[in-house]
Amino acid sequence: VDTTHKPKEILGAFYLKPNFPGRCSHICNAGFIVQPRLRGQGIGRFMGETMLSIAANLGYEAVMFNLVFETNIASITLWQSLGFEIIGRVGRAVKLENDQVVDALILYRTLN
Repeated sequence: VDTTHKPKEILGAFYLKPNFPGRCSHICNAGFIVQPRLRGQGIGRFMGETMLSIAANLGYEAVMFNLVFETNIASITLWQSLGFEIIGRVGRAVKLENDQVVDALILYRTLN
């Protein structure tokens, strides 16, 4: 552990885990969050690229995002720019804070 560098704040975070158990555990899932005031500065892209590298190094063969809200245009644009494809849609998947109900997209990308 490097104790010489102490960040003043957390800019964002992500997790990486198997998306399915057993024979399908070669497909992983990840989730991301970036501080709202820091969005649009490349932090999500950096974390996404880092996640793809880590996932490949861990032996995963693909990444799948189960529920990307269709209203989250920034996220969809980012993932498509990193090679993800929309492979499905879940109708009326989420109720937003204003009680609006929107679909969610399923995104998928294989790893080399």
